[in-house]
Amino acid sequence: MGTTFTIHPLKCGYIVNHEVSSFMYRKNYGGRRIDAPCLAYLLRGGGQDILVDTGPGSKARAPQHYTAAEADIDDLLLAELGSLGVDPEAIRIVVLTHLHNDHVGGARHFPAATFYVQEAELREAAWPVSFQRPIYEVNQRGRRPPWVEILDRMEVLSGDSPILPGLSTVLLPGHTSGSQGVLVDTTAGLYLLPGDLIPLYDNWPVDGSPAVPNGNHTDLYAYDRSLRRLAGFGATVLPSHDPKVLHYPTYPLPKELG
Repeated sequence: MGTTFTIHPLKCGYIVNHEVSSFMYRKNYGGRRIDAPCLAYLLRGGGQDILVDTGPGSKARAPQHYTAAEADIDDLLLAELGSLGVDPEAIRIVVLTHLHNDHVGGARHFPAATFYVQEAELREAAWPVSFQRPIYEVNQRGRRPPWVEILDRMEVLSGDSPILPGLSTVLLPGHTSGSQGVLVDTTAGLYLLPGDLIPLYDNWPVDGSPAVPNGNHTDLYAYDRSLRRLAGFGATVLPSHDPKVLHYPTYPLPKELG
């Protein structure tokens, strides 16, 4: 029997004053705006702490991802980990859903970690289409992409891959060419951390309505195939930028809340 994990969402920053419709392809134009949290996830099980994504990084590195509410906080990810008693230097495994700067900006805090990345994503990050270069921080004068600092500690994957008993990655392209999700065994069944394939709960309605792609995407054909794969897992999905995820400190939820 595999390991079961608890899942702890970590608030690492915000996409400030973000129009919700930009997460919803061809839906709700000109609608409401939110401070969309940049979420990482801490997985705890089998005596290990494992991280999925690292947020945008410190206030000094990514000031655009902080609000006035964080005036006294220099690094939200470190503050979140500290509140859970986690030493960043003790983290040995970090899974990166993709290499956009709001998901990999805090990677430098984990000097002992191996970073699991899809080969297709690494290729795209090295020289993406021009529209995507700013978010990968490639070909941006004065900017060093944060993923460059961890190249010597990357475990480069080619498709679906087991990481540990109870934990595996699944290739889910569409948002980017090499986006991956993380399948997690819990006491309440399978959970999926899909990265920006599913930024909001509204992208993956539980009422059976059609799924809605992220407005930020590179390939809608691949996106459609990934959404069909996601449906086949039968997993509970935790989005990457939805404030409602933070309503609960730990997943799976107690039975009375589930």
